[in-house]
Amino acid sequence: MNRRCFNSAMAANVITVSGTAAAPEGTPENWPALWKVSREFTLAVADAMPAEEYGFVPAEGEMSFAALMIHIATAQAFRFAQMAGDQMPLTVPRTMAKADAKAVARKLLEESFEYCQSRAGRLTQAQLAASYKVDWYERPSVSGDRLMLAMFAHTAHHRGQAEVYLRLKGIKPPAYRF
Repeated sequence: MNRRCFNSAMAANVITVSGTAAAPEGTPENWPALWKVSREFTLAVADAMPAEEYGFVPAEGEMSFAALMIHIATAQAFRFAQMAGDQMPLTVPRTMAKADAKAVARKLLEESFEYCQSRAGRLTQAQLAASYKVDWYERPSVSGDRLMLAMFAHTAHHRGQAEVYLRLKGIKPPAYRF
């Protein structure tokens, strides 16, 4: 088959497949479902750490387990609010008793994921295409769709970090899911 026929056949195949296939998982209409899985997995990791270990800090310069869980919650909620044009939906207590750390962190994670899931499928094309100030390393701003991807990566990154904390305490992390 010559190159022109091959390219035409491939184009016809792509048109046929794309006309009948479901939307790819990474598209906006599937984001709420992806955030649901992220929510379930992140809460399973949070639940695996006993309440009395939420103050655990594995090394100097690292966050405590509680601070790590709260960081996941606040970072994703802040960035979703930034894209949606909302105020930050979470209120983090300035202080908390050590005994309350797990309950506070879990509540913030629940509220954050609820908010993110509710916004994920409702962001408009204009919001996804807009540029948002982020001040990340060598990147002062990103588009909304890139910000959405970054929040998936950020949450997964810190969830993986939390799994290391669990292993350092002799706790087997929950099974991977996605």
